[in-house]
Amino acid sequence: MTSKTGSCWPFYSEGKLGKWQTFNADGFESPVSGCIYKGGTINDGVPLGGLGTGYITLDGNGNLGKCTCFNNFPTPMTLNSPFLAITHGKNSHVISLKPPARTKGVKDILYWGHFPFADLKVKLKSSPIQIGIRAFSPFIPGDANASNTPCALFEIHIFNNSEERINGELIFSFPGLKRDKIDSKDDKFKRRLIDGKFSGVTVTQEIEGGYAIATDMKTGVKTGLDYGTDRNPWYLLHDKIKITPKKEEGGASISVKYNLSPKKEERLRFALAWYYPYFIDSSGEPHKHHYAKCLKDSSEIAIHAMTKFDDLLNRTLAWQRVIYDSDMTLWLKDALINGLYSLTKNTLWVISERPDNWYPKIGFFTHSESFTGCPITETMVCRIHGHFPILFFFPELEKSTLTGFKHFQLSNGEIPFCFGTPTSLRDPRYHCQHPLNSGQYVQMVYRYYLRTQDSQFLEEFYESVKKAVHYQKTLDYDNDGLVNEHSHALPGKEWPANQFYDIWPWYGTSSYVAGTWLATLTCARKLAETMGDDTFAKECQRWFQKGRTSYEKKLWNGSYYRLYNDPETHGKNETCLGNQLMGEWCVRVVGGENILPNKHLNKALDNIQRLNFKATKHGLVNGVNPDGTPAEYNDHSRHIFLGESLCAAMTFIYNGRKEIGIEIAKRLYEAIAIHHRTPWNQRCLISSKDGSPVWGDDYYSNMVIWALPMALSSQGMKEFCQKGIIT
Repeated sequence: MTSKTGSCWPFYSEGKLGKWQTFNADGFESPVSGCIYKGGTINDGVPLGGLGTGYITLDGNGNLGKCTCFNNFPTPMTLNSPFLAITHGKNSHVISLKPPARTKGVKDILYWGHFPFADLKVKLKSSPIQIGIRAFSPFIPGDANASNTPCALFEIHIFNNSEERINGELIFSFPGLKRDKIDSKDDKFKRRLIDGKFSGVTVTQEIEGGYAIATDMKTGVKTGLDYGTDRNPWYLLHDKIKITPKKEEGGASISVKYNLSPKKEERLRFALAWYYPYFIDSSGEPHKHHYAKCLKDSSEIAIHAMTKFDDLLNRTLAWQRVIYDSDMTLWLKDALINGLYSLTKNTLWVISERPDNWYPKIGFFTHSESFTGCPITETMVCRIHGHFPILFFFPELEKSTLTGFKHFQLSNGEIPFCFGTPTSLRDPRYHCQHPLNSGQYVQMVYRYYLRTQDSQFLEEFYESVKKAVHYQKTLDYDNDGLVNEHSHALPGKEWPANQFYDIWPWYGTSSYVAGTWLATLTCARKLAETMGDDTFAKECQRWFQKGRTSYEKKLWNGSYYRLYNDPETHGKNETCLGNQLMGEWCVRVVGGENILPNKHLNKALDNIQRLNFKATKHGLVNGVNPDGTPAEYNDHSRHIFLGESLCAAMTFIYNGRKEIGIEIAKRLYEAIAIHHRTPWNQRCLISSKDGSPVWGDDYYSNMVIWALPMALSSQGMKEFCQKGIIT
């Protein structure tokens, strides 16, 4: 829709705050949808940054918040710093609801986040100036390089709502990486002006890198910040904001003059870019960030971003227009768009220029289970849920990750659980959750092949698939055709339970792990048939038939599939698991048929709805007793895993129960976005009582929401992608 003046920009809403609504916004011809929040009421803001570049959040109070752009993976530092201020006449305002001491803040902020955009409408105190802010980083499906740009772009709209001419300055500031002690001359900050078509300043450190702020307007450049006695990045003197250099601090500011006639507006643009080319992981291994392959410093990035501002803006808006123009429900549009934020918060993309490294030419792309919640590099049991956006939009990056798992496969066929912890890329772990890892690798190889139809890829990976299947078959210690539980938890302990619910030990044969194994055999057989390997295809089918017979005999209790059956020691556990049919979801997303008898499958769904769904208002309780009470073993049993419940919701949908499946997914996302206002810090585990966060910030597995449109279309991977829904 065309731009409007005044307080309307960048969105034009009259709806109720904190609720789903449809409204108009700049850059969109048709109405958009989402949730507009009152500033200061949300937990964490939209992260600004690219794939694997680090990020900075723009929080609802107007401040820059958490930050990893200085290579401080996995733990973000908290800037808690305003970045914008304005003067007009003798007045000055820091654009923040929580301004530093001795400064004047703003009256109100309205905040609409649609990753990677943070749109703010700012109301000043006793001022005719109205301000709108649109901040974003390039995120362009299908263009991994553009989406790997380490920068944040800002467009600031100033409107004079008075009958008098107003002039003043708009000041853009960044605190930089503050150091309490300078140990050597190499740690000192060096500053250089950007001059020419663009104006600004770069702040660098001799070895580590630096950042740049730039604008397309002529500026006054302030190469430092005076923090004062309380180390605030702004202070007020004679009613005007003053910024003076301080050598040992890494901050800088640029100011742009404006002059507005009555009822007129102006748009000002800024770029914040960073460049820290080398990263040393937690194992001590050095790496080079992929973005440093072609870009040489922060000023080059800032100038490139400013030059391409319109192109990057329009291409980043383009994919959102497709979603907003679709016939999906309001909450699902918002869930899909904002669910992608994890790709900025939790990823690394490195390259190697050493001939001894195994990395493919494109480098090595990884997604942490959660940098802020549980930093482990690419846990297999989380990526089986959360890898869909990378698979759909950047398959070349997905292939690099799968290449890593193949590289670290043991000679016996075992696939690792992860690549290392907390940020290691060459320290694979094998002892954790191994009843699932190798089989889930097989499933993801099949998903990739269906997505790309790349026969060369399949030839390259096929032997690793066969080895992984044969390894997993060795975990069937009672020869019933099913993978058994292999809890490593010591007596009286809970962890490691060795499956997704990793502090809830199961024993013998479980519906979840054994069902996932049946799905793995289905995928392996399809791959074998594609390769013309009749011997292995028939072998997989024999194992499948034997395993399915045992599955029914051991786990069906007449109403649903029991949690586990361990005849030798622990007996039968009749807990009803909300996602007991995980194997069914695994085969349906690859276009397969149900693996369990339809009569039992439908009865199990009836009872999951009767027990797990009715036990909460926020999705599906993980574990429920036959009498309808939560299974009180621990938090993993009594509460709700979002990723797991979304898989269960899709299983309902695939089996003709669309209404209940959508309702489960809706309740889950509303707990995040409406009730507790954490759409950019999505937890792994939420409370079954009130939907509040229980454990795990910024979780990988929640991106499984991107498989939901596929379920709603009753399609598997190949059909869904070939139809053009995902391109």
